[in-house]
Amino acid sequence: AGACFVTNQFWCSLMFAPTIVGTANATAAGWGNLGAGVTQIFIVWCLFKPFQAAGMSVDLAWRISMLVPAVLFLVIAVIMKLFCWDTPTAKRFDVSVTGKTSKASMWDYLECLKDPRIVIMIFQYSACFGTELAMNAQLATHFRVYFEMGSGSASALAGCFGLMNLFARSLGGILSDALFAKFAFPGRLWAQFISLFLEGVFLFAFASIDNTQPWWAALLVLIVFSLFVHIAK
Repeated sequence: AGACFVTNQFWCSLMFAPTIVGTANATAAGWGNLGAGVTQIFIVWCLFKPFQAAGMSVDLAWRISMLVPAVLFLVIAVIMKLFCWDTPTAKRFDVSVTGKTSKASMWDYLECLKDPRIVIMIFQYSACFGTELAMNAQLATHFRVYFEMGSGSASALAGCFGLMNLFARSLGGILSDALFAKFAFPGRLWAQFISLFLEGVFLFAFASIDNTQPWWAALLVLIVFSLFVHIAK
């Protein structure tokens, strides 16, 4: 997350005007995080199972599968470094244009934590992005073990959570920009509150579905839950 997602958001903030930066950030981050859903499906169906069918052991097939995204990550990193500009007008970003004359120290970060608004934002983001990380890590196992599904089917259902990034995160940015245009900054706060509240409601709903109910019931609730998780981000 520190190597790609965070830098992506900072990059978009430099590239787009304040009136549309919410939508731009949300779309870029959403389509980036869409990879979490695609990966759940791609790793199993396009890498692991073919490697296993070629005669590899389960352990070796999993390890070889992990090398593919690692190589793709390195290739994209090199391309970005060589060909992408940091801002619309400069190839490399100069921190001095923001008025700063030195790099932030650890003490500067501690000073920031004295502001309760920053602490609240940390917990807010933990409630949405942190939830996404937890769900991406555990959903496939949840469907495979709790609903006794095969690994391929479980990964496909788990991937639906991340696939909602295709449009859901953009909806959050559009909602935030729309409320900002009408109510100024309090509009963005209301957008965040409503999405987080409904995320919590559907998380409780998802937790209430046990394995005596069909898997598709869990999937339907998961999709709505995922919608509000990504809108909140």
